[in-house]
Amino acid sequence: MITSESVEQTCSQVGEYSDEMMAEEFDRFFRAQPAICDFVVELTHQSGQRVQELALFLSYMVVKTLEIGGPAGIGAVTRETIEAAYGESESWIDHMSRAEGVELQSALAASFNKDTEPCLLQYVVSELNQPLDDGAELDDNEKGEVFFVLKTVISSL
Repeated sequence: MITSESVEQTCSQVGEYSDEMMAEEFDRFFRAQPAICDFVVELTHQSGQRVQELALFLSYMVVKTLEIGGPAGIGAVTRETIEAAYGESESWIDHMSRAEGVELQSALAASFNKDTEPCLLQYVVSELNQPLDDGAELDDNEKGEVFFVLKTVISSL
């Protein structure tokens, strides 16, 4: 399981990258995890560039965090694995959409407690609540879309 220290270490390391190094890292990410990248692009292609870029960046950060703090040798995710994780995420969203008020908060807390990577999900949620580089903020639908994509990516890994 990923710890908050691994997330912080990844954020610190990536924060020191030059633009050239970041471009190289993204090229490596696209080669190492093509199914994840294709999935993110397919799911966000109608949502606008900033949603797509944020979803790709957060997917990169999740993979990078797993490389730094997870078990050795993270392999390439297959399309089949992502499709299975997508189905699980859809079921989770459906379950959460039926809950309201206190029941929703309880269901979310229980879900985070049993999730295999709560620190990664917490990182994603905190990033979604931050302004983008240009100072703009995502609306609730955009946040929900990116969260859904990232929950699926995390589950597939």
